[in-house]
Amino acid sequence: MHRRRFVLAALSAAGIALRARAVPAAPPVHFEIVYPRIRPARDVHAAFALAVLDLAMTMANASYTLRTADIEMERGRALAELAAGNNMINLHWTSMEAHAERGRNVVRIPIHRGLIGHRVFIIRKDRQADFDLVERFSDLKAFMCGQGLGWIDTEILKAAGLKVQTSTYDTMFEMTQGGRVDYFPRGVVEAFTELDGRRQQEPDLVVENRLLLKYRSDFIFYVAKGHEALAQAIESGLVAAYRNGAYMRLFNSHHYIQDALTRAQLASRLTFTLDNSFLSEADHRIPDRYWMS
Repeated sequence: MHRRRFVLAALSAAGIALRARAVPAAPPVHFEIVYPRIRPARDVHAAFALAVLDLAMTMANASYTLRTADIEMERGRALAELAAGNNMINLHWTSMEAHAERGRNVVRIPIHRGLIGHRVFIIRKDRQADFDLVERFSDLKAFMCGQGLGWIDTEILKAAGLKVQTSTYDTMFEMTQGGRVDYFPRGVVEAFTELDGRRQQEPDLVVENRLLLKYRSDFIFYVAKGHEALAQAIESGLVAAYRNGAYMRLFNSHHYIQDALTRAQLASRLTFTLDNSFLSEADHRIPDRYWMS
């Protein structure tokens, strides 16, 4: 009887083992990432965001392919496509804003450590003397600044009491060159590369050399509805990259970031800190370690 029970137990265990071997291992997750097509003149801005994305996916041990959509999309259109979840795109990086988070998966780790919210001014080079007279924030209220249509930065600057005129991105450079606006605030990592690429179109534009507007803002990754696993992979990868120092190694060595910081000389600028009331409660809880001081 004991021998019979032993044999039955052995056969049962063998059967379980055979069944276990017969079940194929789950294949590794592969993500197909699609983001809006970028204008050739703005490819330089995408380089760092895509490097951060690649780092995150590598740290998450996630396989992925990357391609652009067939059409360019302004911010509003791209966010609408993500909320619709129709798979035209499933990823976009753009400014933090409570309204933009609704119906989308949000990776709440700033891509540029907040440098999009460090705003230097694009001005005509013959206007530097006027900006040299600015000593208080109230002095800036005598100037007209330009911002893009639909940008949350427009609302932040208006809420701070500044005069703001809006138009399309490309037109803003033309308006600054033509004197229709006095200055065009841009993120410190944006301004210099943009002017480098527009020397022929607007040869009289420069980055103003002594002032800085600073508010808590940056680009973050927004992921389409129905693609929660992709958002989780990006977030877990970025957390891991910060934990082991890989993100800071990228940040401290990438030309896009370091060239801008070298040219801007942020520490020497007169800085006016503004409130950003358009962040969500969750945005306010983003840990300080993800921001530049």
